[in-house]
Amino acid sequence: MPTRFRVAYQGTRYHGFQRQAGQLVTVQSVLEGVLQELLGPGQVIAASRTDAGVHAAGQVAVWTGANPIPLERFARVVNHRLPEDIRIADPQEVPAGWDPRRAAVAKAYSYRLWVGPNPCPIWWHGFVWVVDEPVNWAVLEQAARLFEGTHDFWAFRTEGSSAKTTIRTVWTSRWLREAQGRLWRYRVVANGFLYHMVRRMVGAQVAAARSGELGLIREALTRAGSEKAGPVAPAQGLTLDWVGMKGEPWDVPTLDFGVGSQSLG
Repeated sequence: MPTRFRVAYQGTRYHGFQRQAGQLVTVQSVLEGVLQELLGPGQVIAASRTDAGVHAAGQVAVWTGANPIPLERFARVVNHRLPEDIRIADPQEVPAGWDPRRAAVAKAYSYRLWVGPNPCPIWWHGFVWVVDEPVNWAVLEQAARLFEGTHDFWAFRTEGSSAKTTIRTVWTSRWLREAQGRLWRYRVVANGFLYHMVRRMVGAQVAAARSGELGLIREALTRAGSEKAGPVAPAQGLTLDWVGMKGEPWDVPTLDFGVGSQSLG
């Protein structure tokens, strides 16, 4: 039977999750190489195709090939062969043909900013967007809440997506301040995301918080097809935190905004 598992990775040195043409190193190519050498023929399919430089704490993937390794040993055996910036956890058997792309009905992302004149600590480099210019916290909070609800996110999609519709429902869109107020963390939970959608949302919010003007975001959400919102925030600040699967309990890890558990129908 296929084996499903959770994947965490630091995306800094990878050209995204999905296998690319040529010799480009991706998370999928590394995972498949290790699993094929260990287990034989098979493929790794993931719920989300993160971009180059984007990180993940809760990506969901499935190994389609055979797996004679007992589940209680599977993660330990595979992690021993993986590079230190990729780890798997929580393996379980799933029915043949199970596809995380079709089963996914919700996702949660984080985006981190390091704000202000103080230098960013070295351990956060590669995981934040460093913003030196003044950013108005109150406006940023207001901007985030504009995204909550069901909207047409056409203006927040970069072309290249195969999505059939640009309508998405955002349940949570909020900011938190951490590290004595220097690290600003954005959390967004929705029933799906378009290509570059979160990074455009963040770019638009930061632009609004610099200018004090929320009108461009409001217009982008109500006048789809006019012009793209943005700019696209840098990839390194973004992390895929969680993927919710149809029929499973909704329990978003470390979600700090009072969103309760429920069933994803």
